[in-house]
Parts: sequence; C-alpha cells; structure tokens
Amino acid sequence: MSEVTYGWLTETLRGASQVVTGNRRLAQALTDHHAKSQVATGHLAWRSPHILAWQDWLKELLATAELVAPLPTRLNMHQSRILWERCLRREFSDPLVNTAALARQAQDTWTRLNEYCVPLEQVTASAQGRDQRIFASAAESYQSILDREGWIDDVGVAALAAQLLRDGQAVAIQKLTLAGFDRFTPVTNRLLDALRAAGSEIVHIQASAPENKGQIAAYENSDAEMRAAGAWARQALLDDPNQDIAIVSAQLERDSERQARLVHEALVPGWQIAGHSYGAAVNVSYGKRLSAYPAIAVALNWLRWSLEDIDSRQLSQLLRSPACGDDSIGECSRLDMRLRRLPAMNWSPGRFLSAFMRTGPDVSDNDWFDRVRMLQEFRQTSSGRKSPSEWALQIDEFLGNIHWPGNAALNSVEFQLINRWRELLNDLARLELVAPSMSLGAVLSRLQTMAGETVFQPESDGAIVQLLGPLEAAGMQFDRLWAGGMSSAHWPPAGRPSPLVSRQLQRDFEMPDAEPDDTLSYASRVLGRLAASADALIFSYPLADGDVEQSPSGLLGHLSQQDDNPVDDPGWYARHMVEGIRSGTIDDDPVPPVNSDEVIKGGAATLQQQRTDPFAAFALGRLGIRRIVPLVNGLPATLRGNLIHDALFELYRDLPAQEVIASWTAADLERRAPQILNKAFARLESCSDATLQQVLELEKHRVKDLLEQVIALDSSRSDFAIEGLEKSLDLVIDQVRLGLRIDRLDRVDEDKLVIIDYKTGQQRRFLNSGKEPDDVQLIAYACAITDPVAGLAYMNIDSRQVDLNGAGRELTPDLNWTDDLARWRQEVVLAAQELQKGDVRINAQLPVRTSRSVGLLSRIRELQSDA
Repeated sequence: MSEVTYGWLTETLRGASQVVTGNRRLAQALTDHHAKSQVATGHLAWRSPHILAWQDWLKELLATAELVAPLPTRLNMHQSRILWERCLRREFSDPLVNTAALARQAQDTWTRLNEYCVPLEQVTASAQGRDQRIFASAAESYQSILDREGWIDDVGVAALAAQLLRDGQAVAIQKLTLAGFDRFTPVTNRLLDALRAAGSEIVHIQASAPENKGQIAAYENSDAEMRAAGAWARQALLDDPNQDIAIVSAQLERDSERQARLVHEALVPGWQIAGHSYGAAVNVSYGKRLSAYPAIAVALNWLRWSLEDIDSRQLSQLLRSPACGDDSIGECSRLDMRLRRLPAMNWSPGRFLSAFMRTGPDVSDNDWFDRVRMLQEFRQTSSGRKSPSEWALQIDEFLGNIHWPGNAALNSVEFQLINRWRELLNDLARLELVAPSMSLGAVLSRLQTMAGETVFQPESDGAIVQLLGPLEAAGMQFDRLWAGGMSSAHWPPAGRPSPLVSRQLQRDFEMPDAEPDDTLSYASRVLGRLAASADALIFSYPLADGDVEQSPSGLLGHLSQQDDNPVDDPGWYARHMVEGIRSGTIDDDPVPPVNSDEVIKGGAATLQQQRTDPFAAFALGRLGIRRIVPLVNGLPATLRGNLIHDALFELYRDLPAQEVIASWTAADLERRAPQILNKAFARLESCSDATLQQVLELEKHRVKDLLEQVIALDSSRSDFAIEGLEKSLDLVIDQVRLGLRIDRLDRVDEDKLVIIDYKTGQQRRFLNSGKEPDDVQLIAYACAITDPVAGLAYMNIDSRQVDLNGAGRELTPDLNWTDDLARWRQEVVLAAQELQKGDVRINAQLPVRTSRSVGLLSRIRELQSDA
C-alpha cells in the first residue's frame, strides 16, 4: 500500500486555509489524495477542499475584487503576442527578421522583468546594443498601449492583486498555505507581504532531505537509462502494485515522447500491441505541441489549402488521413497512387478536380471530391477582412462540412484533443480585442502559430507510473523516485539569461541565471526537493551522450556510486520476441491454383517475375499488391517515358508505311510537331503549375529531337507498314488470363508481324551474350498473336541513342528463328503453368536492392538469418 501521506494536508484543510500550489499537477495530486483519505476514513461526502494552482488562485482573487470595482481587461498570451509584434514592427523594417520569434523572446523577457519588479526606465537606461535598445523602445510602446486601453496582461496580474489588497478592494483570506514553490519572485513576495499586511497568515510547506540519501546508477546511454527506469518501476509494482512511483527526467522537455516510449519498453513490454490501457500506463507531465497531433495537422493543412496551393506531399497526407469524410481507405489510396505517378507540384482545388475527376461513378461520387468542392467554394468566398470571431465561426463550420475529425467514434484522448482545438478557436475569436479585423491569411498564420505554441497533455486513466520533469515534480511526494539524466552536462541545466536586457541590470535585480552561482544554487534546491519527495531514491546518468563521455553531476558528489546498478537495462522487447520465435514449415497450406474468375495483374511482367522470383509474381500479380511510388520533383522517369509513348502514338496515328515515313522532310515534322506535342502533353499540362509548365516546355524540345531520330531510324529500315499502335489483347494459357498492351506492330512481307516495344530508359538488349532473351515480355506478346511473327525488338529511345535491338529473320540471320521462337514460347507457357499451380518459391539469390519491397513480405532476410 502506498505510504505517501502529505501529512500536513489533512491538518491544514481542517481550518479555513486555502492551499495554493506552484503548478496544476500538484493541485490535482493533493485534491486526489484528500479524496482518497476521506474515503479511507469512511466518509461518503465531504466539502471540496480549496486547493488551487497559483495562476488559478490569482484569477479567483481578482474575481472577488471585481465585485467591488471594474478591473482592467485581462489579455491572454495570444492577445499580448499580437501587441508585441505590432510594437516591434515599429522599431525596424527589415523583412528578413523573424518578427514572431523576436516577439516570443520579447514576451518571455517582459515576463521576467515583471516578476522581478524591474522598472522600465532602468531597462531603457541600461540598454546596450541595437537589440536591447529595440526591446526597450518596444516595451515602452507596449506598456503605453496597456495604460491607454485599460488592459493588463497575465504577468501584471500579481502586481494588480497586491495593489488591490493594499487598497482594500480584494478580500484577504485567513490563512494561505503554499506548496511546490522552488523560489518566490519579488512580485510574488510583494503580494504575500500585502496579504500579511491585510491579516493573512502565510505558511510555506518545505520538505528537507536527510544527508547522503539516494543511490547513483550509471548506464551505457540515455536509452538504456530510461529502459532501466521502466524495469525498476515494473519490479517495484510487482512487489506492491499500490505504490506511487515516479520517474523524473532532466531532459524530458527535449523529447518527452521518445522517453515515454523507452519507459514503456520495460514497464509494460509489448505495450504497442496490447491495447489502449497499456499505452496509458505512463502519465507524462509534458505533452506535445497541438500542431504535432495528426488530426490537428490535417485540419491546419485543409485550412492552408483554402488560402494557398499545397504541394504534392501535403496533398498526399490529406488523402491518406482518416480524419475527414466518409471515404473508404481504398478509394483515397487509389487517388494517392495516381498522385504519385505525377511530378511533385503545387495543387489548387480546381487543378486537383480537373486532374483527378472522371465520369465513372466509382470516382466522381467519391466523398473526397465533395470536400474539395466545398474547399473551393470556401476559398472563393473568404476574401476581405473580418473579425477574428467571424473567422473562427467560419473555420469551425468549414471543418464540420468536410466531416473533420472523421466519422469514427472518438476515444478519450481524441475527445480531449478536439475540445482543446475548439478552445484554441475561442482564443482566436478573443483576438478581436486587439485586432478588430484580419484577413484570412493573417488569421490562418496566427492559428498555426497558436497551435504550434500550445502544449496539450491529455488526462488519462490507468496510469501506474508518472514521468515528470524536475519542475513538474515540485511539492509532490512518492513512495519511490528515479531521477534520470543527472549528468554533469545536463545538471545543473544551462543558464538562460535574457539577451534583450543588460546583464548588469539582471545582476542588480538578482534575476535568474544572471550569475552562474544562481543557476547552481537553484539546481541544488531542486535536487534537494527531489531527494525529500520519496524514501526510496535513485539518481542515474548515461555514461555517454553520442560520442561524448559523461560523468555524474557534481551536485551528487555526496553520494557514492555502487558497483552494481539496481536493475539492468532490459533492452528492446522486440529483440527478445525475435530470439524466442523460430520459424516453421506448414506442409498442408498450399497456395490455391488460379481459377477461371481470377484477375491477374501486371501483364507480361508477372510472367517474367514467375521465372525469376515466383513469390513476387504471386504478391504483385495475384494478390495485386502495389509498390508505393515516392513523390519526386521534376518529371519521373516513368512519366517521361509515357510522354514519349504518347508522342509516338500521335506521330504514327495514321499507321504510315516505311516509304511514307522516309518521304517526310524536316519541314513536315516542324509543321506537325506542335500538334503532336500538344496532344501528347495535354493531360499533364492541364493540371500543371507554373514551374512544371516551364519544365514541360523544355521536355517538349527533347521529345521533338527524339521523334526526329525515330523517323530517321524507321526511314533506314526495310519495307514495312505500321499495323497497329497501343494494341490491347489477352494472353490465355489454361486458367491464366493476362492483359497485354503492345506498343507497336509492323507488317512485313505482307503476312508477318514484327513486335516492337518502346524502351525510354536505360538501353535494353533483347538477347544476352548466350543468344537467349533475359526477359519474356516480347515473347508473351508473340504468344498472344495469331499471325506469324517475323521479329521481336526493343526500340531504345533515349537522348544518348535511338536504335532497334531484337531478334528475327532480318535482325538475327545467324539464329534458327522458327525453332528458337517456338522454344521461347514454350518457356512462357511453362511460366504460366507454374503460376497457375500456385508456385510461390522465394529466390534467395536476388540482390537486396532488387527484391527489397517484396522481400519485406516474404521475410527472406529473416529466414536467411535463422538458417
């Protein structure tokens, strides 16, 4: 059973004392502890204790004063930020300066100045250098706006409360108990002095730790350290599941999500696949930026698209997100695959609709297109300036129209997240006080900034271990505590004096980190407070941070390091799983043969895969698995090849004979080229942005040169007549039916055909050095044609070379064409029959680069490792 008692709390709450804490986490912990103690003593009902965090208590104090007289209007952080940006812009006009970042820094400096009661005139008098003078001038402007408008920002509330107490306008309480404060700032002390002068009793709860308390542990690196902390917590909970256990990390703010995962690794092995309750086993005190949550990022992307075009990667993210609409995953995945076959570019709603809309009901009725139309309408009607509150309503309505955040039922965390987003929209609406009207661009920029600065940490039930930062643990008590990251490089933490205020002024007013001694003293107090918060205590540090060796913090010098750590690093749980699993063979689970209704994809490529890697033919041809094509800038090789194919189709659309082609002059091609190229490029040009249009113009010149070389090649050949272009036909062998498309058929000797396949990438040779084909694509085409075949050839079309490479009566007179073709056809039949029977053997000899994607499915590398 937990031994945490907060012994002072029960006695304090018996009187009329109010308890004020340094942070909300401690306030909640004390409230929960009081409730448990009431239940333990048999009470069924009790008066709610008056326990508040400092900022909430100040708000309550001002609320009592407002009943007596009107108070200044209070600005929140976001409203204050707009004023700071406005004041800073008056001081400089350099467009390269990041005003938002400078305003954030100025706001932090202003907070510290107010907390330490530094007069503004001294800030101005002591300013050194351009940056400090700009800040001082902007601060004067900022203060004058507050005075003129009758406003007060968050950092001015404590001083206002002290003044109200001195004037008798605020009600002083009988007794105030303070807990969880590592230090009191001058403005806090002034408020406490005003309370004492008004008759309040002030009690400060401070815990002291005995000397030489705790144990030091060292681990290979920070990952091992956090996993060990999780293993330590697990063992402690197995001994007594009712213990209150915490892990404090000195570096939690830097990467809280990763550190939580590391603790999970050892605390609840396999938590990733064990359900929500296991994932919620660790309560983290520091959350993520609101904009880092996928649902919020999707909402911001949609809103950004309402203002400006988005790039292909952002569009792909929207297509793959389940956070909007009723679409099935398959429909949006198909749209994403089509997007990936196009060059990366900027997309407007109209460009997307014109490029992707088709008349078929399976596509045009897609709910995703309805949302894009709504976006297009929202984009067209959102011009001009409106108040932030009007924009907030329109944004909320638009997101509702596109069914954000999706139609699936929300779990607890998602529900809290959406509510926090709506609170952010309310904060956006409140900007009307300082910015009566804004454009949509300004509103969305502000909303993006607000979401990026708002840290959201959902409340979760079922947490058995707390993961805290050193400051969040202030005033809390635990049965067991592990304090990690206590290396000399990280503790004491680096001091952060403000660069916008004179260092000497900071020393004069004893502001934080003005002197190294202050940083050291504060870190020592925090460490002592941690030591006093639990009876069982472990301090740990990593032996290395990257390539840099680490040593324990000098503040731990009073503790001795043991030879053995309290627990070992358990390592990655997945590694233990792999070590404990052995693959086996199931003899009675064959792949079913191809049936007559089965659709096999991939055409002749599937037969080639059957010859080289049967598993790939099964995965890609029969299962229909598709490789995800990465988005690329410029024209992808496949698309460039398609443009050449389309241009050649337009060039030979009338199926001319060789003598006609040979009669074409340069002037003829010059006259026809614009029409040919415009038709070949029309589909892509219709959806291209300005940058891609320029790329396509350059590509047209290249394609035109290639057309001239193809004409020259065909003009030099023996007599032929083009029989067909882009001819589609089926190859049927037993139950295997494959759809084929032949680039070109040439008629020779009146009754024979030459099959030509255009190759627009690396030069291809039909026959290898042994006079055998490495690829059966052309042979599969020959199997599907009933007419006699006189030749098979690749037409290599590339800027380096245009030539014809193949086999046949004229191309390879040294071969026995009839017998060789018959033998090659038999190999195609054999491959189809093996595919038909369900042959899924894995070719372990293929290089990793060639077989990587399919190898992930077959797990061939793991099988090789086990062997």
